[in-house]
Parts: sequence; structure tokens; C-alpha cells
Amino acid sequence: MEGSIESDGNGYYPKQLLVAKESSLCEFTIAANSTIYIFGGEPFPEERFIDWNFVASDKEIINLAKQKWIAQTFDKIKGDETEFVPYPTLNKK
Repeated sequence: MEGSIESDGNGYYPKQLLVAKESSLCEFTIAANSTIYIFGGEPFPEERFIDWNFVASDKEIINLAKQKWIAQTFDKIKGDETEFVPYPTLNKK
């Protein structure tokens, strides 16, 4: 989300992810010059796992994709000349 929205007296701002389990919770007022992305549908019947940009119903698939990403062995996208974005690591203090 870029900009802001207001829903049921609460404000929501950039880089927030909102999850609504009921469609009645999807009523909101969007501020001028805001951009939001809405995804919807019935939940998947199986559990999903998320690790950074990887989503799958099997953690092993995510682990393989993560290793492939770190090794930079994914096929390149034709016309995409952006620099490599490394897999994030936790800051250890």
C-alpha cells in the first residue's frame, strides 16, 4: 500500500499488510493519491508456508527455492537487468 486508508476508525499506512477474514471488514475510505493492492478468494485447503518471497504448501520446496536463490541459479528474466537482491539475514547483535 502507498498512501493510507481508514477503516472502522483505524488508520493504515504504507507497508502494512491487512488480512480480513470477513468481506464486511473490506469497507474503507482511501486517501487521495493512494495505491492499494487487493487479493481475495477462498482459503487454500492445505496450510501454506511463507519465507521471504517464497510461498508453498511444503517447507522442503521453500528450502530448495531459497538455496537456489542464494546460489543465483534461477533462470534470468529476459529484459530484467536489475541487480541481484540477496536473501535477507537476521541481524545478530
